[in-house]
Amino acid sequence: MARDLIPPPAPSWRALQPDGTPNLVELPPERPAAAEAPPPPPPRHLPPSQHRNRFGFLGGALGGVILAAVAIFAIVVTTKDPSSDEGLFKNWSKWQPEEKSMTAGPAEIATHVAPEYKQDDGTQLVTVTGGPLQVQGIPPDDVLVQAQDSIHQLSGHAVMYTLSGLGKRGSILAGKPSNERHRLVRREALELALYSFRYLPNVDMVVALLPPPKPADGEDPDQAAAKNPPQAILYRPGDLKSQLSVPLGATVPAKAPLAKQIPKPEAAMIDSLTLSNLFLADFIQTADRRVHFVLQRPKTG
Repeated sequence: MARDLIPPPAPSWRALQPDGTPNLVELPPERPAAAEAPPPPPPRHLPPSQHRNRFGFLGGALGGVILAAVAIFAIVVTTKDPSSDEGLFKNWSKWQPEEKSMTAGPAEIATHVAPEYKQDDGTQLVTVTGGPLQVQGIPPDDVLVQAQDSIHQLSGHAVMYTLSGLGKRGSILAGKPSNERHRLVRREALELALYSFRYLPNVDMVVALLPPPKPADGEDPDQAAAKNPPQAILYRPGDLKSQLSVPLGATVPAKAPLAKQIPKPEAAMIDSLTLSNLFLADFIQTADRRVHFVLQRPKTG
């Protein structure tokens, strides 16, 4: 590492010649003597100090510490504190919303993200609206999540995005339904959530309502809703903690692919980050006139 590149310094208490021989102290000029003095003994070569290797090791270690400190300083300069308004990375994404409120912020994010997702024919996949979680202008009293045998009651500041096509009940009018297209819609919901947690302060939950399947010709809307209840993806900040710690492009590349062109590694990543957060959604009003947003796990098998 770095200390291997720094030669150990010579001990400070003596200077070494290039060949490693220590300098000798210059003797004072001779004085005449009454009697002839015997010649001075030849100079002795002092052996290297037993502490030389230790001092060299400490010097190299100190050099390594200095280089490491410089590297850490460079990281700190380009990286922000996670608790600050700037978040983890100064350049987390090329685009960021100017609005930060729970009303205007989601709307701006929706306007930015929606045109990026296309169908195979090049038309926009869905429209997206964003704002606080509410139904007909009324925010629910809480969010009830049924998972396994338990019902969890969640409260806090929630953002809702509605992804809608141009068909009945908000279904996607053009093209054929497919698993690949459903994955692309889930990718869009993931990107909306990442922007929300990253740039909108105090967001506790993000809900994305997905477009339902297109009803069959002549099918009653109520029967279609009962057959295919609306789906929603629910995120809390901890669900995407790792993804918020790296730039956005590491999770969702800047250019959204077409449904059938999603690379296999990216498809696996999308599935892992969305399917476990996928629910059936409904708004209900109880006898005490409280409004609840209810999420249930889809039935499998």
